[in-house]
Amino acid sequence: MVLGSVVVKPSRNVDGSGWTFVVDSVRVCPPVGWTADTGSVAPAQNTVFRHRSFERLRFIWLGLVACVASVLAIALTVAPATASAAGSCPVSAMTGAAQPACWKPFTAASPFNTELPSHPVLLSDSSTIVDRMISRHWTIDGQHKRFQFSPRWYGTRPVFFAEASDPVMTIECKENPAEGLCTGANGVDVSGMKIHVPAGVRPDPNADAHLTVIEAGTGDEYDFWDTTIAGSTISAKTAAVVNVNAGSGLGSQGDAAQFGLSAGLVRPSELASGQIDHALVVTVPCTNGSGSKAGFTWPAEGGWGSACGPNGSELDKGVPAMGQLLQLNMTDAQIRKSGAPAWQQTIMTALAHYGAYVEDTDGSAAQGIDILAQSSSSWTDLGQSNHWSSVISRLHGSNDDLISNVPIPLRDLQVVNPCVSKGTCP
Repeated sequence: MVLGSVVVKPSRNVDGSGWTFVVDSVRVCPPVGWTADTGSVAPAQNTVFRHRSFERLRFIWLGLVACVASVLAIALTVAPATASAAGSCPVSAMTGAAQPACWKPFTAASPFNTELPSHPVLLSDSSTIVDRMISRHWTIDGQHKRFQFSPRWYGTRPVFFAEASDPVMTIECKENPAEGLCTGANGVDVSGMKIHVPAGVRPDPNADAHLTVIEAGTGDEYDFWDTTIAGSTISAKTAAVVNVNAGSGLGSQGDAAQFGLSAGLVRPSELASGQIDHALVVTVPCTNGSGSKAGFTWPAEGGWGSACGPNGSELDKGVPAMGQLLQLNMTDAQIRKSGAPAWQQTIMTALAHYGAYVEDTDGSAAQGIDILAQSSSSWTDLGQSNHWSSVISRLHGSNDDLISNVPIPLRDLQVVNPCVSKGTCP
């Protein structure tokens, strides 16, 4: 349904609990009987309304229409903020315990929040890259005959939201700060900075020891790699600060592509809502390179990671570069007819509408293109219940895994030219 410039889109919740309405362009008040992810009247990208029973829609539809119309004039009189955050609720709404689906980091102009056209310009060697991935026996989330989304296994990033009442910790750069390894593209050296960090926070237990802390009051995101915590000190080999309200999500120091680590992660509240309105991020076994240096392309700002071939020695130009944008070449109708369960269709739709950026490598011995998710330690380290466990249970998974017998074939991927997200295509 279209109301002027406002689009109201109904869809059934993936867990079968009711129906969801997404109202684009303005935040509106919910009619009686509805709950909304956000409630104040202000301009926004999306507002989600849910109702338990679709049968009552004919009684309350006019209420929703009237509510949208009543605030449209108000919303149009409010000037949009420069480089405003893309989500429909602010980062200040995010806490350790409550992390609604309506929030997403970085501005609407960020490449992670840029929806792709129906027929984007592709790299000239897109088919060659896909063929090379197939010849290397890569799969999407590690399975040839099924799709397995496992937030606890196949690539996660812990993200913690800090409040002003949380303890204060000091950032220490393990390397000489003069080498710039604790300075992002914005030129800010975080070595010696004092930031708020929730009690109980720990780096990811894997070899990279990633850690992200977002101060909800300011939107400052601190990304760390090879991290240790001792007392009131966070030590890291690389670190940087970006801002989730005003930044693009680029130029950090926490991963090989130098993306802000909150960018592109699948979060449990999003998957439960049935809608992911941003690009995803993935790791691949290796990237193209020259000798031991991995190749990269925009929006990546670094060539760290592992080049393909024994000991990174192969001059392999036939695999993706760091920062490459992979898109699922399927229409919404094809996704609906794929036989995939609703939760998988949510992921596939994001891959089709926004794509997935290559963020890092996970070792040449691996064969998976792994979709990254927010780690369950984002809650369990704070003594809270695992948000992923409850969502996966509602979606009929088990052991923190969601498994489908419908694989996402590599043959259906294509490689998008960076000029599309940059807006520079001829």
